[in-house]
Amino acid sequence: MVLLDADTAGCVLTWLNSGGALDPKRIRILQRCIEDLNRVIPQITEPAGTQYYERLRQLALLVSRTLSSAK
Repeated sequence: MVLLDADTAGCVLTWLNSGGALDPKRIRILQRCIEDLNRVIPQITEPAGTQYYERLRQLALLVSRTLSSAK
C-alpha cells in the first residue's frame, strides 16, 4: 500500500510539475496504480484508509482523464 501510494503521488506530482504532462512510462505507472487501487480499496476495512485511498484514486483518475483528453 505504501508503494502504491508513493507511485500514484509521484505520478501526480510529476504531472503538476511538468505543466500537465507525463512521459509514457509514468502514464503506464499511473494506469497500473488506478487498476491496483480499484482492486484493493474494497478490501480495506478501516474507514479512514478507505477514504484516503478513494481520494488518491480520484486524483489519479482526474490526472488520467486530463491526459486522455489532451491526445
